[in-house]
Amino acid sequence: MKEKIRVKLYALSLAATGILCLCFSSAMKQGIVKGLDLCGSTLIPSLFPFLCLCALATALPPQPPGLLGRGFRALFHLPAAAGKVLFTALLSGYPAGPLMCAALLEREQITPKEARRLSLFACAAGPSFSVVAIGEGLCGSKSLGVILLASNVLAQLLIGIVLGLLARKDPLCQGDKLYSESFDFSTALCAAVEKSIGATLSICAYVLLFSAGLELLRLSPLPAAVQQPLSAVLEVTNGCVGYPTNPPVHSAILGFGGLSIFFQVKKYLLKTGTSSVSFLLARSCSAGLSFLLCALLLRLFPQAVPTMAREITFEGLSYSAPLCAVLFFAFAAFVLENKRSVRLR
Repeated sequence: MKEKIRVKLYALSLAATGILCLCFSSAMKQGIVKGLDLCGSTLIPSLFPFLCLCALATALPPQPPGLLGRGFRALFHLPAAAGKVLFTALLSGYPAGPLMCAALLEREQITPKEARRLSLFACAAGPSFSVVAIGEGLCGSKSLGVILLASNVLAQLLIGIVLGLLARKDPLCQGDKLYSESFDFSTALCAAVEKSIGATLSICAYVLLFSAGLELLRLSPLPAAVQQPLSAVLEVTNGCVGYPTNPPVHSAILGFGGLSIFFQVKKYLLKTGTSSVSFLLARSCSAGLSFLLCALLLRLFPQAVPTMAREITFEGLSYSAPLCAVLFFAFAAFVLENKRSVRLR
């Protein structure tokens, strides 16, 4: 009986959505055009190169943990292979962490429990969005963007440390002892490009869907006091625009990520067995910690806060030479350490 009621409600909601699409087709078209502009000008140039790097990093065979790997193990009670997931996720942005967790689990470099735990905190806004888009583009201050980035990174690290303490009795994956496969760069590059194309298209599809939905929300009779928090829950960019002069709220919105990010990474969460409730609960804890840390950092490092919103402008991280150089040098260092460890064996 409950199943029949659920099916009928589902059918009614689909019918209502179809009627809304017909009645407000121009608004949905406008939202999709905005989403396409965001994907073409910012998302694809910024995200695609880093998704390729993520796929290449996960294709590297497991290796014995070095000094950084042992430090990572001590802090988070995770194998050294998980370190590249967290580093790349915090540097490149939201979708990278859960994507790499699923890839490492598939290659048996981490256990299912470790993949689920890592997915809960290896998910944050990268420097491109926090510093360039929100800090400089919306608030007119790169230093404020750095504070937003720092508060989000610290929140993820704190969550990871707490989860690691709770899992101290769990055995670690011994993937570093399974070194038997060779690494062919050309094969790995082809596979990385193919996987990254699929992931990028999936992410862009959700961006278009939520852009259209937000346009319908703006046309609704709901007051601004209701629309603003709803926008923040649905999509991170519009959520930040709704609170242009409140950096701690920006930090909380970045820490949560919005339901748009949740649906973007949903299929990778399913591969690792991470429940939606656990992930959203971790995102909510991240939002609260980010808010508190940002407020604390603003007290320690006072910043000028704008009294009115600026038009938000996006610039892909692929166009930022210093940040891009940091990532490539760090990736090269990781590859060199991997080769050195293999020679030692």
